[in-house]
Amino acid sequence: MLQSIFSLLRKRPQRRTDGKLGVLIELASFDKGGLEKVVLDSAIAFDRQRFDVTIVTPGKVGHLGAVAREAGLRVIGLPASNQQGAYDRLLRELGIDVAMSHFSNAGYPLFARYQIPNITFIHNVYAFFSAEQAEAFARSDRYVDCYVSVSNNATRFAVRNLGVDASKIVTVPNGLIIAEHEAREKKPVKLTRAELGLADSDYVFANIASYNLHKGHYVMADAMRHLLQKRRDVKILCVGNVVYPPHVDALRAYLKEHGLDQHILMPGYFPDVEDVHRVADAFLLPSFIEGWSIAMNEAMFYRKPMILTDTGASAEVIEDNDIGILVPNEYGDTPDLNSRLLDELAYAPHNYKIAPVLAEAMNEMASDREKWRARGEGGRRKIYERFDFSNIVKRYEEIIENAVRQKSR
Repeated sequence: MLQSIFSLLRKRPQRRTDGKLGVLIELASFDKGGLEKVVLDSAIAFDRQRFDVTIVTPGKVGHLGAVAREAGLRVIGLPASNQQGAYDRLLRELGIDVAMSHFSNAGYPLFARYQIPNITFIHNVYAFFSAEQAEAFARSDRYVDCYVSVSNNATRFAVRNLGVDASKIVTVPNGLIIAEHEAREKKPVKLTRAELGLADSDYVFANIASYNLHKGHYVMADAMRHLLQKRRDVKILCVGNVVYPPHVDALRAYLKEHGLDQHILMPGYFPDVEDVHRVADAFLLPSFIEGWSIAMNEAMFYRKPMILTDTGASAEVIEDNDIGILVPNEYGDTPDLNSRLLDELAYAPHNYKIAPVLAEAMNEMASDREKWRARGEGGRRKIYERFDFSNIVKRYEEIIENAVRQKSR
């Protein structure tokens, strides 16, 4: 009997003696990508006097993992074999008080076993889930103490379609690391309109997004067909990385076939977002689906008026057309979207009911440049007042401390 008690005690997690909260952050991989960058930025920004952060992944530890280690964070890649055993030992050795998971659930059963509160992030409107993925998400809900959702639309979708109780969700917007972009803004110009074949008289919309057709590239093409009936000085500069080459090849062929390739430019990926905004007059993102777009935040910082479809957080930042124009989405209310409809709209129609509305919004901005340039200034003010990343991280810290308090009761 005594031996079994000692055995049980040995299996319990270590208790911390440094007065800090041990925070474990789990994500599927830690190499490159927008989600991984968000995790890195938040982990670095946590108050090191109050939180001891460990980042764990069952996948690859690559570039961003190395950056995190250089910043003094503990980064652990789980072995390919006996991952659960390795994870179990890790939890017992490190003294973890709370877990935060980002689109990864390898540790869920272990968090429950050791009564470690689990905070899970909802980074998007998960309409791209298959039926099996949605069911798996709903089954995992029993392991989650609290969700942090990036936007009201992401929250609404999770409640209506994924079986999440609204009382378990805290909605916290994505923020922008202001100091990083203040430094970027001071860098020398490395990109000009002339290099891209753009005239000084052109009105240029920047579309900064991966070449993922869920971002509405064919909607932009249809809108441009309408707009070209009125004017030919409006251009869309689509800057992004290729997700699936056959889709991009088909899109380029479509633009050329319909005489749109000189008006919708696709030069590829540019790492320096400030240069893209320098050559642009406005920002355009007619996505079918978003969570909270970091590209949107960046456009606001660089004072660009925006045209956004009503998805993700667009209605939370464009208020009464103050810093841009909100265009209805193609399908109606966000919770009505599903993976089948999403793919059908992104890949198939090439003709959209919102295209004339989008074209008219683009025409309005191009026709009243000074008015919209002045309104774009308001986006920067909102970033400083409401979406400073340092303040967002403070919200995360409050959620962590509250989750630990709730679990200890």
